[in-house]
Amino acid sequence: MRDAVGAEAAERIADKKKQELAEAAEQLLAGTGWLPPVLRTERPAWLADERSEARITEAEDADDAAFAIAAE
Repeated sequence: MRDAVGAEAAERIADKKKQELAEAAEQLLAGTGWLPPVLRTERPAWLADERSEARITEAEDADDAAFAIAAE
């Protein structure tokens, strides 16, 4: 909990019984996308490649724009 929502939020629910704690944690974590370390995986290589290609394309577009302005 501390990792996902911070120490203060974790302390607020620390004294609850197991069932109440689980329900409160579920509400606090909803929509955060947080996973415990044991469930985390590395970013797929194909996704990393797409990001790299997108950055290269953006850089090339910026260069093209700069050349167009310089040519005017």
